[in-house]
Amino acid sequence: MTDRFRFLVRYFTFWTALFVVARLIFLAYQHSAATGLGARTLALVVVHGFRMDLSAAAYATVLPGVLVVLGLLVPPRAVRRGVGVYTVAVIVVVALLTVGDLGIYEAWGYRLDAAPFAYLRTPVEAIASAESSPVLLFAVVAGVFAAVAIVAYRRLVAPRLDAGRRPTALGAAIALVATAALIIPIRGGLQWTPLNQSGVYFSSQEFANQAALNVPWNLVHSLTTAGATEHTDPYTALDAATARQVADSLFAASDTAAPRLLTMHRPNVVLIIWESLTAKVVARLGGVPGVTPHFDSLTHEWLFFDHFYASGDRSAKGLVAILGGFPPLPHIQIMNEPNRAAQLPMLSRDLRAAGYETSFYYGGELAFANIKSYLLDGKFDHLIGESAFPKSERNSKWGAHDQYVLGRLLHDVGAMRRPFFSTLFTLSSHEPFEVPMRPVFPGRDVTHEFLNAHAYADRSIGAFIRAAQREPWWDSTLVIILADHGHPLPELPLMHGTAAEARQHIPMLWLGGGLAPRDSVVDRFGAQTDLAPTLLAQLGLPHARYAFGHDFLARDATSFAYFSYLDGFGIVDQRGSLVYDAVGKRVTEQAGDVGKPELRAGQALLRLSYQAYLDK
Repeated sequence: MTDRFRFLVRYFTFWTALFVVARLIFLAYQHSAATGLGARTLALVVVHGFRMDLSAAAYATVLPGVLVVLGLLVPPRAVRRGVGVYTVAVIVVVALLTVGDLGIYEAWGYRLDAAPFAYLRTPVEAIASAESSPVLLFAVVAGVFAAVAIVAYRRLVAPRLDAGRRPTALGAAIALVATAALIIPIRGGLQWTPLNQSGVYFSSQEFANQAALNVPWNLVHSLTTAGATEHTDPYTALDAATARQVADSLFAASDTAAPRLLTMHRPNVVLIIWESLTAKVVARLGGVPGVTPHFDSLTHEWLFFDHFYASGDRSAKGLVAILGGFPPLPHIQIMNEPNRAAQLPMLSRDLRAAGYETSFYYGGELAFANIKSYLLDGKFDHLIGESAFPKSERNSKWGAHDQYVLGRLLHDVGAMRRPFFSTLFTLSSHEPFEVPMRPVFPGRDVTHEFLNAHAYADRSIGAFIRAAQREPWWDSTLVIILADHGHPLPELPLMHGTAAEARQHIPMLWLGGGLAPRDSVVDRFGAQTDLAPTLLAQLGLPHARYAFGHDFLARDATSFAYFSYLDGFGIVDQRGSLVYDAVGKRVTEQAGDVGKPELRAGQALLRLSYQAYLDK
């Protein structure tokens, strides 16, 4: 009578144990971060995460529970075989998700969810992006994990499901009640609100909260709720009126114009977006010496911005922030929604309307991350992607290396109508960090490959600048160099501020014959969303549509930088920095004298930017 019930209990326990082991694998792989938590917090990671493990185990048990009940009608051997095939299949999927999550977290700083699936539209680039991960190690871990789990199931659990006789009606009824009762752990308990990520978040340390998540649960939840907030703003810590008041004070129109930096009314503009150019590879910003010597030298000759920050953490987010002045949103990549993205302001459209010939250069596949549709909406006159380069120059897994793309731009500029606006997006410093030059830094680990990739990008950009200075158009041109986003690598000791601040900190450099200041530093705080309105203000063009950025060079402009990430935001200003987790509703990192004003500023911008997205 109770044998089927006992099987379901053991089956549920098996999955719960498996998910606990998966979490321990994550903690072991991220041992540096894990040991920094301390023994008590590590124990709490397992304790708080156990609730989500129970939920995931309950989900995995539902189908076997149904099959057990159907044993009244289906031959017992067929039931046992069906449960066995299902279990092995799910074990393999969980093993693959477990190792995939290891690479995702190392690269992106958060657990596996629906976001990476957007990149599967361009599989070659997606594979290249993952090649810096230790694929062999991951394959071994997945294989061992799956094999041990399958053996454990077959020896400890499967024998409990009697294949020799049908269950009694009472036994089937008990199994049905047990299966129905799985709704309790699925919901995370008897409380009114079903389990979500905030139910396992418990710490002010972001890694601890991320480690408490169950990856299969997190992924399925992300996939199934992707459209749940398409009509409702979930970030309502401040009411709408207060949020608007706070934002208006941040972006108040300046009574005093910014100092004039340009030598002419309409200079040409070349915008170089350097893949992953983190401050941690720029010596002048306290980064590893010798990685970017050409860039470092240029910072002493031209106008250097040393308190500048990336608005997001991925290229697609950075491009929208730089060109469209729109901040990234948690769990949303607006570039993947062309209808909404097309309604944002865009620097290329504004400059084209002002008489500029516009072009965009990229050595890779323009369809990657839906970049092409975004650029087409930006009305660029010319789009130059991977197919524009001969096969001999497409010697990177991503396409054409930086030296060839920069060389193509240098060649084309002479024929461009004046004034021109050309954007170039580099790629050689993207994973897998393979570049066509001898290593500058010995070592074959991912950190040294990252440093060598930036050394190559620096060499390529330095050569381009030197060649451009000999061209007749140089004296009427402004060149802007900045990153698309920061990067977790290289891992350096945190000297000040928060870890998120260090990750988002990027350099920006203005140079060229069209620029008046030389050997100067701007120490005001700004973010990528400020670039478009600041540049347009320098050109004397309207910029009011860029509602989430401002001319941060104006003398009385608020000096701050806002960035967002998967579950919240960060604020940096002259008082310090803080990071807020919008799911757990708590400050997770804080440094300096920051407090309520910075918190309210971030909450206001998060609410209003999400509402602006909904209104598109």
